[in-house]
Amino acid sequence: MDTLATPVSKSDIAAAYDWWKLAGVDLELRDEATGWLDQETKHAAADATESEPKAVVRKRKPVEPRRAAVASAGIAPVGSEKAEWPGDLAAFRQWWVEDEKFASSGAFPRIAPRGPAQAELLVLVPQPEEGDSDTLLSGKQGALISGFLRAADLDEESVYFASVLPRHTLQPDWEEVGRVGYGALCAHHIALAAPKRIISFGRLVAPLLPHESAQASANLPSFNHEGLSIPLLPARDVANLLRRPGFRARFWQEWLEFTDG
Repeated sequence: MDTLATPVSKSDIAAAYDWWKLAGVDLELRDEATGWLDQETKHAAADATESEPKAVVRKRKPVEPRRAAVASAGIAPVGSEKAEWPGDLAAFRQWWVEDEKFASSGAFPRIAPRGPAQAELLVLVPQPEEGDSDTLLSGKQGALISGFLRAADLDEESVYFASVLPRHTLQPDWEEVGRVGYGALCAHHIALAAPKRIISFGRLVAPLLPHESAQASANLPSFNHEGLSIPLLPARDVANLLRRPGFRARFWQEWLEFTDG
């Protein structure tokens, strides 16, 4: 006997629409991507052949001297030994923003992680957004992730948000980030949070974490640390997802594969 498909609710449709609207995607993503704006694209191509627009030269904003000096000085060391890291999540989050020895130098404020322990999903980003002052991922990148979570039918209150670096840093050297201890610290943080799944945004972030390649059939790594083994989905940096619809399309497909079964 055939099983009837579960009807799609209005809230499901609205959530998915919100994700693609916030993401700026003009493709319909199911098994394959298909164009929604083919006619508009054809008209735009025809118009482009009639007159070529003048190239727009964007001037880069000058970097403030203090921030430039901090960037050239390299990554601030963790500043404490592993034995001194807090052993429970609440204490760790307080230490992250208040400890005087931890990441003591930088032009931007330290931003606390947020979310519950043992969350359905941990969202890991390389660093806070430049405009973050009190809340991690409070700008455009956070809006993109929020839209994705709605489309994925995940309550944002059930998601843990964390960053590898405690403060926004201009052009960090990620090899140096690993050398001065942030990879080990991040692994400790994840172990305390103990989520069910992890998405790490930024291709240079996942290599900082202890992980093992999954079986060839799954083709996904997992986070392995202190007896924990947590499914891990490495993804492109959120800034790249914002710029490229094709990257967003691919990420959505990767998420569907990641959560399948």
